[in-house]
Amino acid sequence: MHEVERLAAAPGPLRPDAWRDDLLDALHELGASFHAQHVASTELGSLLSRVIEEAPHLIPGVNDLMARQRALDTRISDFRSRLADLSRPIDVEETRSELAEITRDMRELRAWETDLVYEAYSVDLGVGD
Repeated sequence: MHEVERLAAAPGPLRPDAWRDDLLDALHELGASFHAQHVASTELGSLLSRVIEEAPHLIPGVNDLMARQRALDTRISDFRSRLADLSRPIDVEETRSELAEITRDMRELRAWETDLVYEAYSVDLGVGD
């Protein structure tokens, strides 16, 4: 994620083709990593599957989180495809805006997952009782 943010802040207008290529490489790595994390979180024995087992009252929150993860996974892939379309001129500001939204959404999902896990285990451990 840091590489995508670094590239988004790098000068693009004077070298749009090279900038696009660098972003595509970074987005490929980010997308592959996010996709792998999302897939792993749905497997038996994953932290989220344990949250579902240990704290069934959190199932709606976990399901919402997973739905948003799938949507973001698709959004990253779609954005990368649009960026890779060489027939479209690159709009630097639009690209930067989209990248900022994607990385913000990733941070929000990570925080949401942390909150769910914390809530599941704080209830399980009786913290705050």
